[in-house]
Amino acid sequence: MFFGSVTVAYTMSFQELMLTYGYPILFFGVLLEGEAFLIAGAYLAHRGYFSMPVVIGLAALASILVSQVYFYVGQHFGQQFLTRRPQWQQRFSRVQRLLSTYGSTLVLGFRALYGLRIVIPAAVGASGYSWGQFLLLNLLGGLVWALIIGLAGNSLILLVEPILDDIRHHERMVVGVLAGLGLAWAAYRLYRQPRLEQRSTRSPTE
Repeated sequence: MFFGSVTVAYTMSFQELMLTYGYPILFFGVLLEGEAFLIAGAYLAHRGYFSMPVVIGLAALASILVSQVYFYVGQHFGQQFLTRRPQWQQRFSRVQRLLSTYGSTLVLGFRALYGLRIVIPAAVGASGYSWGQFLLLNLLGGLVWALIIGLAGNSLILLVEPILDDIRHHERMVVGVLAGLGLAWAAYRLYRQPRLEQRSTRSPTE
C-alpha cells in the first residue's frame, strides 16, 4: 500500500501532490524552506483546503524540530565539525559573540536572521548553552514565527485576491508557484553557500 501510494505520488504534478498530501508536504517543506511553504499552506487554508491552526501548528513543530536537531548536532559534534571544517570557525565565533551580547534574545529571534538559521542553533549548542533553556526559547520562538508568517501570509492573500479575480481557477498553479519559488531559493542558497564561505575566510574584516 505504501509503495503504491509513492508510485502514484511520483506520477502526479507537484501541485496535485501539494493538494493531495498537503499536510505532510507542508511539514517537510517547512523543514527545508520555511516561509514559502508556510505561506502556501496559509493560502490553502484561506481556500478551505487546510485548517489555519493546523498549518501554523505544523509549521511551528517543523521549525522547532529542525532547530533542536541543529542544536543537538552542535552540542555533541560541534568541535569535531570545526576541526574538519575550520572555515566555519569564524561563523561560530561570531554567533558566540552575538550570544554573549544578546543572550536569550538571539535564541528567541534567530529565525528573523535569514541565512543564519542553521549556524545559530548549531553554534549555540557548541557554546555549552543549556539544552533545557534552548528548548524553552525554541518552542516560544517557533510558535511566534509561525503565527507571524502564517497570519501575515493570510493577510497578503486577502490583499491580493481581489486583484486576481480568477484566482480560484488557478489554485494549483498558485500553490505550485509559491512552493516552487521556495525550493528554487533553497537550491540557490545551497549553490551559493560554499562561495560565500570562501569570501568570508578571505575577508580581513571578518
